[in-house]
Amino acid sequence: MRTTLFKLFSLLIIGGLILSACNMPDNKATAEAIAPTEPPTKNVTATLESTATPTEVVPTDTPTETPLPKPSATLTPDIPMATVNRESNCRTGPAGNYDLIATYQAGQILEIVARDRGAGYVFVKNPEKPEEQCYLLAQNLTIDGDIAVLPQFTPRASPTAAPYFAVSFRKFEKCQGYDFAQFDVQNTGSVAFRSVYIKVTDSKVGKSVEQVLSAFDLYRGCVLAKNIAPLEPGASGYVTSPQFKWQASTNKLTAIIMLCTEKALKGTCITQTVAINP
Repeated sequence: MRTTLFKLFSLLIIGGLILSACNMPDNKATAEAIAPTEPPTKNVTATLESTATPTEVVPTDTPTETPLPKPSATLTPDIPMATVNRESNCRTGPAGNYDLIATYQAGQILEIVARDRGAGYVFVKNPEKPEEQCYLLAQNLTIDGDIAVLPQFTPRASPTAAPYFAVSFRKFEKCQGYDFAQFDVQNTGSVAFRSVYIKVTDSKVGKSVEQVLSAFDLYRGCVLAKNIAPLEPGASGYVTSPQFKWQASTNKLTAIIMLCTEKALKGTCITQTVAINP
């Protein structure tokens, strides 16, 4: 009996021990459950900061300089100037019937502002009196500088009838074995021309020819091809030089042509100069 109780008590103790073992927590599972899946942010930042290597900037001994642009040289053209050769009237337009602005004596130096459109005048300004701007006859001046770069002025309408003409070299003609020069003229004014004077100078040989004409005829060789007299406003005509008794057609020539409103070079006369280059 006592043996039986002892066996029963032993079985109860063994059963209790087995149950206690089943209810005890698993250390491994608990450790895995509480272990963080990712390292803390603080530890990552600390790791990055500790492993970052700063870039060292090493200064160079020679500084880099940007070259400055070189200034460009700008040439300022000289202002054309006119020296008055003889007493000359300066007017509001390129003719004697325009209002008088000033009279300049020989030796006066004036600034040339512009050129006209073929009447043989230049537009000047007196440096001492800038308000005095007017037209002077170019043949009365010595011009220093290039007036071709200046603007061309169109003068205002003439207050009264005025003579004008345009002239250009036409060609050389030959008569009886001698050359003569022929020029085209056009009456661009409002008054007829009735006489003409022409003088042609050969600077190479120092010779000249001249004559007075009462018509503006066209010659072909020795033959009169067209008679024109007088030269009416708007009409075209011709001016012929005397024959050259030397070989002049290959030399540089200068022609002075003067047209007058009355016969025998009387009335109002207008003069222009033409250069002939071979």
